[in-house]
Amino acid sequence: MRTDGESICKVSHFQERDIDLFLAEELRINSEFSRWFVSQGDRGFECRHPAVSTEINVVEDGSEADVAALFQDDQGRRFRLFVENKITASKMPEQLERYIRRARNEEARGEIAGWVVKLFSPGGYWDKHCPNGVQNITFEDAAEFLRSSSTDRRAAYKADFLSAAAIIRGGSQRDAHNADTQPFIKEFWDEVYERLEERFPGYFIHKTRYPVSLHFAPGTHGFPIKLLRIDFKGDKGEVALAFKDCDPEKLARVLKDIPDVPGEMIVNSKSTSLRISGLPSFTIADGVSVIDEKVIPAYEATHRLIEFWKEHEGPLREAFDD
Repeated sequence: MRTDGESICKVSHFQERDIDLFLAEELRINSEFSRWFVSQGDRGFECRHPAVSTEINVVEDGSEADVAALFQDDQGRRFRLFVENKITASKMPEQLERYIRRARNEEARGEIAGWVVKLFSPGGYWDKHCPNGVQNITFEDAAEFLRSSSTDRRAAYKADFLSAAAIIRGGSQRDAHNADTQPFIKEFWDEVYERLEERFPGYFIHKTRYPVSLHFAPGTHGFPIKLLRIDFKGDKGEVALAFKDCDPEKLARVLKDIPDVPGEMIVNSKSTSLRISGLPSFTIADGVSVIDEKVIPAYEATHRLIEFWKEHEGPLREAFDD
């Protein structure tokens, strides 16, 4: 057994798939952990443990679940647990809301009798940003449960594994981790920022300097984040200016009177957007050679959307009035 303060897990570099596999195994094999995990928070269901089945990276209803676990009760009713795991990657727009819609769709089709959606992450990550219907479970709490529930060496190893993964918390720590473990990501973004400084000096603000995902929300100085969000999706070749909680009909009337509106108005359940699509798509793995041809055009489109807001802020704000 380990001595006090000494970790028996020496893993130091983590990917989200490592957490996916860990959680899928524990929910399927470890009855005590499965029961504890499902019961956390103010929403849950009574069922047998462990899970009847677990899957990772399951795509249905237009969304991908990191882990999907199926449970049954003594009457044979089925229940679903969806889990989004995070270590370093930024949360994509409406990512957790899509989990809720997916769960409700399964329930409406009669496939399940109940559901829960959970975010599994380090304690300092997205716990304060969960939408209603999503519960946050931290790596630290799970590690503590594993240590306290068993004296088995395997449980101690799993607990140390989660504790090591939980060290990466804030944005600066994630950036440092990404730069250290994936230097090609650092090389790519450093080159992007150099080109942006030449093209748009001092204009763009990024919360995360070295994101591993191409879905994020750049901004600029004075950008009213309570009203607006930029949805940058480089791998899909589109960017959008999302209006939060505005009236789509009012916005449509305002836009009708403005010439040369950039993009197409898109309405969904949570927001209304002006979206510019058909841009060259790219991935970080494409390398620095695609920056001028593919990456900069996406930022130019983003610049057009932000400047459109600035130019027409007065009438556009009318779409938010009661």
